[in-house]
Amino acid sequence: MGRVVLVGSQKSEIGSTVLSIKMGIELSQGGKKVLLADLSGGKKKMSEYLKVNEDIIYDIKDVLDDTCSLEQSVIEVVENLNLAPYPRIHGKLDDIKKEKFSKLINEAKTSYDYVIADIGKFSLSFIDFNLADMAVDLNNNDFSCVREINNDKSIAEMSGLKNFTAVINKFNKKNAVHGTMMKLKDIQRMAMIKPVVIEENIKFVGMDSYFLFGTEDNSFQRAAKNILSKIN
Repeated sequence: MGRVVLVGSQKSEIGSTVLSIKMGIELSQGGKKVLLADLSGGKKKMSEYLKVNEDIIYDIKDVLDDTCSLEQSVIEVVENLNLAPYPRIHGKLDDIKKEKFSKLINEAKTSYDYVIADIGKFSLSFIDFNLADMAVDLNNNDFSCVREINNDKSIAEMSGLKNFTAVINKFNKKNAVHGTMMKLKDIQRMAMIKPVVIEENIKFVGMDSYFLFGTEDNSFQRAAKNILSKIN
């Protein structure tokens, strides 16, 4: 049975989609068969980052509604990397039933080594953390991050999921030093977790498929590998 990683955040435009894609790329390049499940309502969809938007015939909502099979909806991006895409029709994914989500994930686990689902907010009622092997929660180092990380960790742990990883994306070291954003040591102390850190970097703005498939050593690349090391 495949392993399931749920990626989410209480913040919008914080990088959950690109991090999910990068983890999928890393796994697929290591020979693992990966399904990316796009359930997040972010501004830019996985299919757009991966340049397969025009290949969509069926989407992930069609699978949830039993309009098509999971296999019919899946787009092969490259060898071992597959995508169940977010709908192109606005609002189509607004209503998701928990039993349908569970059915989709259980089916995917039988066909893929890893299922990486970009789910949006952890508090959404359709999410079944009992099916997951890891939860990855993204935030930045503003003063709301500790409360939000602790809330999301509690949601995951209430379902018995202990493998919880916090990621501080767009970490602004300068503002942390000046006291206008939080320092890592304070986040670690108050959230009682050592977060994975992705530094704020102009190179990470406007990521495209070329960047995501790239191998340049940077904090984004290292973060993806660090997270994946925690699932084993």
